[in-house]
Amino acid sequence: MANSKYKKGTIPFIPNHLLTEVAVALFFIGIILFLSGLIPRELGEPANKLATPEHIKPEWYYLWMFEMLKLIPSKILGLLASGAVFVVLALIPWLDKSPYRRPSQRPVASAVMGLAVVAVIILTIMAW
Repeated sequence: MANSKYKKGTIPFIPNHLLTEVAVALFFIGIILFLSGLIPRELGEPANKLATPEHIKPEWYYLWMFEMLKLIPSKILGLLASGAVFVVLALIPWLDKSPYRRPSQRPVASAVMGLAVVAVIILTIMAW
């Protein structure tokens, strides 16, 4: 036993255990392929990329954006408007040069943020 390269009672991972795992994986893949050939799923009608179905509604935190896309007739303008909202909100701290940090002392930033919050609430209620 002194010449054995493995400890007593151990089985090497490669190739013994690895070969077993590959065989089991191939067995289950074969079962899945057999069942998919035996019971094929039927596809529905092809999707129309330009029309959103009526029954689809996004999650509540995207409702305002969904309603804005419905209100603006051009899809490209709707996407640009959604992006512009985020760009304006991101640029407000750099556009308002007030040295103060309190919202009451930064009327421009507070007004823009307040209008954005009110607009999001109104659009969300409209889309609900």
